[in-house]
Amino acid sequence: MNKKLLVIFILLLTCACTASQAVQKAQRRPMQKSSLVLKSPQQYAKRITADSEGKAGEQAVYDPKPRIDAVDTKAGKYAFKWIGYDGKEKIVEYQRADAIDAVVSASVSRTSEGRYLYIYRVSNLPSSPTYLSSFTVQNFAGDAKPVKGADVYVGTMSSQIQVFAEGNWIRFADSYLGDSITPGKEVELRVESSAPPGLVGCRVTAGNLTLKGVGEHMPTELEDAMPGYDEWPEGYTVGPVSNLATLSRKDGIEYMLGKLPLFEKLGWLTPGAREWYAQHLKQDSPGAVLGRAERDVKAEQITTEMYGMLQAMRQE
Repeated sequence: MNKKLLVIFILLLTCACTASQAVQKAQRRPMQKSSLVLKSPQQYAKRITADSEGKAGEQAVYDPKPRIDAVDTKAGKYAFKWIGYDGKEKIVEYQRADAIDAVVSASVSRTSEGRYLYIYRVSNLPSSPTYLSSFTVQNFAGDAKPVKGADVYVGTMSSQIQVFAEGNWIRFADSYLGDSITPGKEVELRVESSAPPGLVGCRVTAGNLTLKGVGEHMPTELEDAMPGYDEWPEGYTVGPVSNLATLSRKDGIEYMLGKLPLFEKLGWLTPGAREWYAQHLKQDSPGAVLGRAERDVKAEQITTEMYGMLQAMRQE
């Protein structure tokens, strides 16, 4: 390669690298799916038959042959099968909760009463095989409540369930969403609170999770094979965190600095933006930080989640 061609090659390479850096934008990561695998039970108990009149003398031990068959793995559809007490095969259709590709975005604003309004947009991506059936979001505030119509029910998750034991969880489900949020569509959901935004968890589910009965209980071993709530795709967003309102400015900055690596992993800011905020948050220059944040959110160097938290630091 002669000198002239070498110079041209270097210039092209430099331009390509510069262009690559220029188009880099913050991009939220999809909700994380479960890695749980549905498997037929390898060991199980035998059952005892009974005739239509329940006569003990007619009873006999039999093999229920419990198994799990895949119907459509992409759509998360399975069949739980066994031989029933009447000698006939029983089939319960099962929908995996994680058969969905979803992205959650959130923005934060203030109402005329000075409360925080959290707007969540849950996007069911075109690659999903089925509809979005629920969105559940965490908060750490006693007054957090959903903003909804009078005829719509929005529930909460019990703290007795292990994955929902920490904080409070509001669930928007069937009565709110129905089955209309099909692949390629999104829904907007709202929560209001006096508490400022902090990092919280969220979960989604796919399709109809209700099991249709067949007149008898399935073998215990099949019930135990169901993943339960651990199967719900999970992620992070922003939500009401009341103790952030009582932090000193120094502690608030430490909170943000400690979360920056996770924010970058979640796609809430670019690597370059993370470096800038890591430096300038330490310098505690709120005017410069908020001014930069206003430009960065427009340029998609940070997301609205990051911007909402920085704004709240300025306002508190």
